[in-house]
Amino acid sequence: MVLRTRSRDLRITECGSYKNYAIPPGTSVLRCKTHGVTEENADTVGDRLLANRLQISKVDTHFPSLNGQQFNIPGNGALLREFISFPVGFKPGPPDPRTKFPLYSIPELSNLAWEILAQTNPSSPHVNIPQFIGEMKDLPSLVKGWGQNLLKKAAKGYISWRWAVRPMVKDLANLSKFALATNRRLEELKRLRDGKTLRRRCGLGKFVIETAPVNVILHSEGALINGQRTISYTAKVWGSAEWKLLPDTEIPSMSNDQLYELANNNAAGLNSHGALAALWELAPWSWFVDWFSQVGTMLNATNNSVPLTWNRICVMRTCETHVKYDRIPAGSATWPTFDGWYREHWTRKERYPTFPIIPVPLPYLPILDDGKLSILLALAALRS
Repeated sequence: MVLRTRSRDLRITECGSYKNYAIPPGTSVLRCKTHGVTEENADTVGDRLLANRLQISKVDTHFPSLNGQQFNIPGNGALLREFISFPVGFKPGPPDPRTKFPLYSIPELSNLAWEILAQTNPSSPHVNIPQFIGEMKDLPSLVKGWGQNLLKKAAKGYISWRWAVRPMVKDLANLSKFALATNRRLEELKRLRDGKTLRRRCGLGKFVIETAPVNVILHSEGALINGQRTISYTAKVWGSAEWKLLPDTEIPSMSNDQLYELANNNAAGLNSHGALAALWELAPWSWFVDWFSQVGTMLNATNNSVPLTWNRICVMRTCETHVKYDRIPAGSATWPTFDGWYREHWTRKERYPTFPIIPVPLPYLPILDDGKLSILLALAALRS
């Protein structure tokens, strides 16, 4: 196993001039800009059996140039100033996306490993029938009393939608695809029975951070040009895992009919682990506890209705920085023209091999995003 680092610089250098004739005999300034693509790649070679860490960085920039002439009398008269492909003055380049999405810590990777196992586990039900039936009895109580004051009506309506109607609609949609899910499970069991490895992937979230627009001076040498700069940071995270049958299981000796029955029961959650998961989900305030403890995640990850072992868990992440520029006419010189426009883009692609180092997911303080705040405000309204 050898660590390898490679890089290349594909940038080009372009130059232009600014001439000032306002004070005889005149002056000329030469300026250059360097822009284009730079790439770095850090990986591991020589070990194909293990999942290896990977870091790819690509910075892509383009900075505009200025052209134009200024006369002492518009449209005529003596030439005062002149830009000839003169590089714009403000060229900061994109900030590193790691300023908003830093490297994962070991506890974070361990928690993500639990999440990946929970989502990719072939034993996890397509729709948990016991839980679905158990939640049906709570629907009348959730819609009861909607005729009260407007605030409580809105709050209860949101809670009902969030915790009853929407999950029910999702379960009904899953039930409509149950036959397809069962057949897919059957094909997976056949592959496992034949000694093959299942490779599964799952989404772990998309994140967007956008800064407020900031006024900047795009250029000041020879002409003042004002602008506005906005930075957008995005991250897409997903995971993958491999699953294989444990030795000494009965599945290799099962017939196709027996495999179909097992696939059907697993897809419907009609087994002891499905009942345990349903019992947890139906417990009062279990959803709130899961914000901090991820008990539900652990239950799904450890579902062993099909005796399996996991391998090569990986977290993948693509982080990007996009910078947007807008020219502000107010207070800006009108005679210079732009050749091209700004492009500032930084992309980082990362792969982290991981596994659940800690026996259970670590408790954590959840980020109170808009969804969680809406739930808490609705509960507060009902409480009041």
